[in-house]
Amino acid sequence: MFKKKQPLSFQEVLSKLMRYCSYQERSTFEVKQKLREYALPSDKVDELMDLLIDDNFINEERFAALFVRGKVSVKRWGLYKIREGLMAKGVKSAEIDTAIKTLDKVKYQENLDYLVERKVELQPEFAVDVSKLYRYLQSKGYESDKISKVLRENKLIS
Repeated sequence: MFKKKQPLSFQEVLSKLMRYCSYQERSTFEVKQKLREYALPSDKVDELMDLLIDDNFINEERFAALFVRGKVSVKRWGLYKIREGLMAKGVKSAEIDTAIKTLDKVKYQENLDYLVERKVELQPEFAVDVSKLYRYLQSKGYESDKISKVLRENKLIS
């Protein structure tokens, strides 16, 4: 009743990976994970990866820069969480450092201010739990010194 799937040719796998990388920026690690689905021999995997890198379908620096920009702009992540996210995607630490240098510091500070203001607005003034707010901001990946500074500016701590 069910037909057995035919293994894909090298060219078909390459075409699928090109579409996979074109749809959204991918790290080398993500593409290698995707390649495991096709159960190819390691020499073919290496050849495919080289072709994708040579044709600029995979570019770790570009991926890292876009990851940083997206997480700051959309998710409002802090520096530590961004760094951990990039490490989880298999990005090398030199490329992580380069990408973090491109971080928009004004937007980063605006995000931190916004998160504090939003949390304070949701609670009555007398009920603001500063330790809870501090932990929340740390869970978003913000540095302790920046959190303390913003909390002082908002007169939540002295």
